[in-house]
Amino acid sequence: MTRIIPATRTEISIDPAILDLLPAQGSLELQRDAAGKVHHFHTHPVDEILMIVSGRLNFTWEGGERVCGAGDTILLPAGTLHQSEALDDSVYAIATLPPAKPIRQEGLLSGQ
Repeated sequence: MTRIIPATRTEISIDPAILDLLPAQGSLELQRDAAGKVHHFHTHPVDEILMIVSGRLNFTWEGGERVCGAGDTILLPAGTLHQSEALDDSVYAIATLPPAKPIRQEGLLSGQ
């Protein structure tokens, strides 16, 4: 049965950095991982942008490894083999970009 739950507040605040990840049309995923959760090596067919909201994760990709924490952003080109392990209880935002809009190769993936 469909229900509408009346609001108890008139505004919900979302960090502008998270809103910046939203594509012009589309959605954003929030994911929570318990400490110790491993996403074993895999690839994606589309570019992804991951922003760590809280916690830390060990991120490994072809040619590199880094511990990422709150505020870090990972630019992950389509087809990149990668793995992550949550070092703490972690939350991160994931945006996927259509193949026609490639991401810039700056930031964590280039070691900057």
